[in-house]
Amino acid sequence: MSAARDAGDDILAVTLPADSAETIRSAAEGEGLSLEDFAAEAMKRYAREVLADRRLFRVPDTDWSALEALLEAPPADAPRLRRLLDDEPGAE
Repeated sequence: MSAARDAGDDILAVTLPADSAETIRSAAEGEGLSLEDFAAEAMKRYAREVLADRRLFRVPDTDWSALEALLEAPPADAPRLRRLLDDEPGAE
């Protein structure tokens, strides 16, 4: 990112309190990244988390019945998972 930019790249300027900036700068140096690369990677990682945690998603009407059937069907038997859940914690 700190190399030459593509024409389609966006530029984002952020003003941070000094203590936050120092913490972020130290973390970037610890990872061997420029401040710009570290910030971009952190924002991408957080954006993926936000998008993955969406609780609302749209399903076309044509697929709704199939989704509903999958959600209402009993779960497939998974013997290994059942054994794992039935074991007492810490039991060897």
